[in-house]
Amino acid sequence: MHYQSGVRYSAAGDIYVRKTSFRKIILRTMIILAIGAFFLYPLVRYLTAPPNMMRYLETVQISLATLPEGTSQLISYHGQPVLVINYHGNIKALSAICTYNSALLRWDNDREELVCSSHDARYDINGNVKAGLAPRPLEQLEVMVVEGSVIIGKS
Repeated sequence: MHYQSGVRYSAAGDIYVRKTSFRKIILRTMIILAIGAFFLYPLVRYLTAPPNMMRYLETVQISLATLPEGTSQLISYHGQPVLVINYHGNIKALSAICTYNSALLRWDNDREELVCSSHDARYDINGNVKAGLAPRPLEQLEVMVVEGSVIIGKS
C-alpha cells in the first residue's frame, strides 16, 4: 500500500480524510484579517495623512491698531485658535492650542510667555516649550505687517 502524507489511515488500511469545518475557515480568515488590519492601518494612516493645512491656507488680516505693544489677540484662523502677540514691536502668531492636552493658551505679558491654564505648561515667544508636560513646540504662522495691517498666513 502506498501512503500519502497528510492523510490518516486506520489499522485496517482505511483512509480517513480530515475535513476542515466551515467555522474554522471563517475563524482563521477573521484572525488573518485582524492581524493584517492591525499592521496595515497605521501604515495607511501615515501614508495618507494630510499635510499641516494651517501653513497652506489663505491669509487673515487684522488691524495693527487693535494690537498695542505687549498685548495679544485671540483670533480664529480657518477654524483654529491663534494668538497674535505684539512682543516689543515684533508681531508673532502662534497656535493657541496646548500640545499636551489641547487646552487654550493665554499670553502672560509680565513673564513674556504663553501659559496653559490647564496644567501650567509654558512656551516662549517662539512657541518652544519652557516648562510643563507639553511634548512639542507650538506651530508658528507667517506674519507680515503691511500699512498698519497684520497679515497672518501665506500671502
